[in-house]
Amino acid sequence: MSGATEGVVVVTGAGGALGRSVVTLFLEQGYHVAALDRSEQALQDASATWKEQGLDQFHLAACDQTDRSQVDAAMSQAVAEHGPLIGVVANAGYAKFGSFLDMPARDWERHVDVNLTGTFHVCQSGAQQLAQARNGGWITVISSGLALYHSDQVSAYCTTKAALLTMVRSAAAELGVHRIRVNAVLPGVIDTAMTRGMLEQDGVRDGVLAKTPLGRLGTESDITEVVQFFASNAAEWVTGATLLADGGQSLYGQPTWTTQDRRIPHEPTWGPGYAAAP
Repeated sequence: MSGATEGVVVVTGAGGALGRSVVTLFLEQGYHVAALDRSEQALQDASATWKEQGLDQFHLAACDQTDRSQVDAAMSQAVAEHGPLIGVVANAGYAKFGSFLDMPARDWERHVDVNLTGTFHVCQSGAQQLAQARNGGWITVISSGLALYHSDQVSAYCTTKAALLTMVRSAAAELGVHRIRVNAVLPGVIDTAMTRGMLEQDGVRDGVLAKTPLGRLGTESDITEVVQFFASNAAEWVTGATLLADGGQSLYGQPTWTTQDRRIPHEPTWGPGYAAAP
């Protein structure tokens, strides 16, 4: 991946910890970046940090990816301001705990709207821009290790993240003729504000670490390094691929955020996934 290139990279979920890190990566490489996020305040906070670092080749777009008209408008604005689209990082997502039996339908639908349909909007809109420009390009989708491995009380998240892998393969197959590469990154547990609430419960952080073969939680930079690979010339012959970046956590079925005692029929008892540290 070489910088100072005419054109623009679009990153969604740019106001969150991982999204900010991805945007920073491309800015440091000399790219123009369109930073999209549903929260305008999160974007403003992130932009202040980028400016402090002397990184100013970006523009902000408050965009709810569940609204196709907003996505198309953001893509068009990015191209109008910075030239042809180079690539897309579809990073924005949604997660909420809830048992399968009691989950409100609106929670399920929100996962589908944001994680699946919203990501489709971003990928298709980006692909249309790339195909029209006839310069090739790439799309990288941030899925999750939970797309492959189950964890209790996050069934909607697991399901929608798993569906993205089929979408990635389908897009890669059909968009290759336009020389557009489509791949997915599957992060494990990374230490961010989103996961910290769970990690700080008694025993959870130690429990995850004890069953992570590489002995530490992931960081934003661990994931951005994989994003960088998929965007680079080193991945010119890689499409339809999924790369699991989780320090080996999935080898032991991690994360186990919650557990259920199933010994007594019809009396499910939920508890923490890890015992408190002694």
